[in-house]
Amino acid sequence: MLLRIPVFYIIMFFLFFGSNLSAQKSGIYKGLIYAQKDNKPLETANIINKTEFRGSISNRSGYFEIEAKVGDTLIVSYLGFKNYEIIVHPGDFNRIHEIYLVEQPISLQEVVITGYALTGILKTDLRLLPVKKEQKIDIHLDYYFGDTTSNRLTRINKSLRKVMDPVGLLYNLFSTHGKDLRKLKKMQKDEELVRILNARFDRKIISDLLNIPEEDVYRMLGLCAYDKKFLEEASDFQILEALRVCYEKHKVLFKQSK
Repeated sequence: MLLRIPVFYIIMFFLFFGSNLSAQKSGIYKGLIYAQKDNKPLETANIINKTEFRGSISNRSGYFEIEAKVGDTLIVSYLGFKNYEIIVHPGDFNRIHEIYLVEQPISLQEVVITGYALTGILKTDLRLLPVKKEQKIDIHLDYYFGDTTSNRLTRINKSLRKVMDPVGLLYNLFSTHGKDLRKLKKMQKDEELVRILNARFDRKIISDLLNIPEEDVYRMLGLCAYDKKFLEEASDFQILEALRVCYEKHKVLFKQSK
């Protein structure tokens, strides 16, 4: 004889079971951070969710918690140690992870004494960022070949302008890294992440967060007319914010020029 189960209990079972499954896909990732050499806990280590742009800092015991979901990439960093990347897997929310960082010599460029003080008000902060007037390189083939408007040299002229003009170079860089740069909008939503990045000056975290080579970061900001002094003294947050502003500004200009 078949046992009859009320429909209400069947529905409740699937609702409960389904919610448990979804709960396993996200949660609080917990960990303890130690120095591999002597097993000492590392206080104030930075933990950044690279996927969601969230941040956390370890306490005196090296303990930290950070929101994450399955598939997210976490970056653990501490001055004088190699960065450590973690991919969040199912079941990672059910335990406390032990993370051991390996020492790495500090280069002089990783330590900067001063930076531009931010107020936290975007409009005000942007005025504090030093900028210089943009310069364009224009190529005129007409001088050498006469009127090129009605022959094949027109195409050559346009191509050379795009290659040599800083705006064209910037367009190519932004096109290559556009997907990663669009993530910068998330950065300002997490106050802890902003505090972390505003206290950092090593630039390595910028490349790790955006998957963009450090030389391309400097090239983009140079083409956006940020001077050498700013590139040397700005915090990592200011560098990322400058990238975001430059990208948003030129994205509009690129659309208008099409």
